[in-house]
Amino acid sequence: MLGELSTSEIESVLANNVVGRLGVQADGKVYIVPVTYVYAGGAIYGHTTEGLKIDLLRKNPQCCFEVDEIQTIADWQSIMAWGRFEELQGVEAADALEKISAKLLPMFPGETSHPSRMGPTSSGRTSTQSGNSIVYRIVLTEKTGRYER
Repeated sequence: MLGELSTSEIESVLANNVVGRLGVQADGKVYIVPVTYVYAGGAIYGHTTEGLKIDLLRKNPQCCFEVDEIQTIADWQSIMAWGRFEELQGVEAADALEKISAKLLPMFPGETSHPSRMGPTSSGRTSTQSGNSIVYRIVLTEKTGRYER
């Protein structure tokens, strides 16, 4: 059965996940990229470094955000949301990084994991752990959700 998710179900999917897809558009390009995030107070919080995503968002801060929970091909929930990108500075950025760290750090591999199984590290990407991190918020203005069960 296909259907629409309720507001509380949409909020739950957004709050319970940490990977979504950010869709941006500027300069005649549409760019969709997976990002880690934290959802709080009606906004998506994340961090990244300079690159195409940030270049496009600075030119056009209107964006969309999508999250899926897929159990099987016939048992899934999908959220689509629209909002506005904002770069955070100072206390707002520090507060956002605290939220991000509290949710995501427990998910990082421990001493007993095997980093070699996690895939190659890009030599062209600057670490978001360093001082050049950009902290952002996407204030969501519209949300919709669908499911199949």
